[in-house]
Amino acid sequence: MSVDIYSPRTMARMVAEMKPARSFVLERFFSESQSFESKSVDIDIETSVRSMAPFVGDRSAGSAVDDLGYTTETYTPPLVAPKSLLTEDHLRQRLPGETLYEGRSPAERQAALVGKRLGQLNSMILRREEWMAAQALLTGAVAISGDGVTSRSVDFGAPDALTIALLDAADRWTADTADILANLRTWARLIAQYSGLAADTVILGQEAAAALLGNTALAAMLDKRRVELGLISPEMTTIPGVTYLGSVKGTALDLFSYDEWYIAPATGTETPMITPEMIIMGSTQARAVRYYGAVAVANEGGSLDLMAGERIPDSWTEKEPAGRIIKLSARPLPAPVQIRGFLRATVVA
Repeated sequence: MSVDIYSPRTMARMVAEMKPARSFVLERFFSESQSFESKSVDIDIETSVRSMAPFVGDRSAGSAVDDLGYTTETYTPPLVAPKSLLTEDHLRQRLPGETLYEGRSPAERQAALVGKRLGQLNSMILRREEWMAAQALLTGAVAISGDGVTSRSVDFGAPDALTIALLDAADRWTADTADILANLRTWARLIAQYSGLAADTVILGQEAAAALLGNTALAAMLDKRRVELGLISPEMTTIPGVTYLGSVKGTALDLFSYDEWYIAPATGTETPMITPEMIIMGSTQARAVRYYGAVAVANEGGSLDLMAGERIPDSWTEKEPAGRIIKLSARPLPAPVQIRGFLRATVVA
């Protein structure tokens, strides 16, 4: 019995076996993944306070305390569905790396092209997910807009106190009067105060990283008191685009610079994934989830199926003009459920 490699379920296995492009923000903070068969997902969020048990008299029956309760947030992941067209011209042309005398049949070339196009579409979706994750942590919200899309913003409710801007020129990290170590320690304490979690990661934009490494006052302090204050010693990691900058003594903070870009749809310009003047500080223990909503797929009989999963592939042929459509759909939403475990700061003008 022959296997139809173009059926959605077979193609889904192909996508699952591909090695995706690395995405540092997603991998560092959004380790949990959940798929569901509905369009939206409801999340119950409990916010605790540091209440102390009241004193009571020896003969007291006890003191009643209020139930803190919870809030329910509803998130609706947006749809992304890039697709690609294969025509007879693609089947006749030699593939990159294919020798002139290899003699592949059109069917073999088509199968190879389907795998390649799926990989390209998967990388596009992954890059969009990485952008959404970065925006959620940089701004506390994800703005959703596009052709045929009702513009909206998914706001995760970040407290104002966890959004910092160094407005005084003397405080900015480009100034020798800046106290970068004090900033990092103060902001780590803010995260602990608001969330009860220990911040352990700082991701720096390009200009923020350059300011930290080029700050002569910081370099002099570390050189004289390396054991007490920490270590700033940039070294490459195994993750492309990520450089480990060092650690801060007295905290659990590891510092990373992240060089990654995307093409902004509105302008067509290449844009840094992390705003160059900003940093993200966060805890990898904070709950941050990659949610995936269900995607509708048409069956050959004309009925619709709702398929749950991170990637939903589909393929069909068109008669006029003759061609094969390859489509990869997803409804992703990286959601920092414990948004109080993250802080964003603008440290360079």
